[in-house]
Amino acid sequence: MKRMEKWIITLVLSHFILLIVTQVLINHTDFEMQWNPVFEYLGVNQIGNSEIRKTIDLILNNVLSF
Repeated sequence: MKRMEKWIITLVLSHFILLIVTQVLINHTDFEMQWNPVFEYLGVNQIGNSEIRKTIDLILNNVLSF
């Protein structure tokens, strides 16, 4: 029984480590953009100053200014 518990604990720990490594690779590299290129087509990847953001900033600055 101890042998089986040792195998299960080893499998759970190795699975946890692989999940953490995979999550770090997806979040901190450009792997997401290469793996799922739909972002390029939708224009989400482009960062620019839009009129909506300027309008919202202007409204919030006027409302929240004391």
